[in-house]
Amino acid sequence: MGAKIIWWLFQSETAPPVFDGYENYAFGIGGGTDHIHMDLSTLDCIKELEKYPKPDVIFASPPCETWVNVSVGNIKKFSTKKGINQYYECRNFTPFDFKVEYKNRRLNGENTAMTTAKVIQHFKPKYWFIENGNSSLIFRFLNIRYGLNGFLNKYCYAAYGFDVWKPTIIYSNKSLFLYSKRPNRKLNLITTGNRKNKITYESCKAKGIEVFRKNDYARKSKVPPKLYQSILSQIKSTRFPLEETV
Repeated sequence: MGAKIIWWLFQSETAPPVFDGYENYAFGIGGGTDHIHMDLSTLDCIKELEKYPKPDVIFASPPCETWVNVSVGNIKKFSTKKGINQYYECRNFTPFDFKVEYKNRRLNGENTAMTTAKVIQHFKPKYWFIENGNSSLIFRFLNIRYGLNGFLNKYCYAAYGFDVWKPTIIYSNKSLFLYSKRPNRKLNLITTGNRKNKITYESCKAKGIEVFRKNDYARKSKVPPKLYQSILSQIKSTRFPLEETV
């Protein structure tokens, strides 16, 4: 029996983790080198993806900039005028509904969410997993707009070997057993510097402390490999009877 195929969508800043028995195909347009260069913001990508082995598993990490409440361009940055701020539920939205400075960012968020749903629905992998921030609106959008039904599986980076808290969600067609409790150890911050406590990126790095700059997209977007390992273990194991969505 051959290796199972994993597709990693938007995995273009860092190399995907390697697991025995799985063959990786990573797609995106980021600055990394261990991926197949492909624009996943239009449906043209489906024709291109047809050239590769059909996936058994899809992991997707679509851009979260306009979906979570800590990012520039999110819901709080748009007009609250009646009839304008319903962008994530309205099927017939147009770019004119948005403030100019956030229009392109918002539309990219909409488009990459769309292709994520359409790729999953077209290729029908046995398992699919979509990662985004704990406050992200993308899961509701995928459910309401494209009928992509799934389970909200909560976890935190710190529970899987990273030294930052970062509560996150995996939206999936499988109900997973994941850890979201803050571990009993000191955690570092995702920061550019904390003046009050005189903590800076440079001082942390000098002490060997793992800390991220806010604009360090590659490191911030890297999902803990131990999380993927846990998910794949649950896929294989009969100890975890994973519930499926209809």
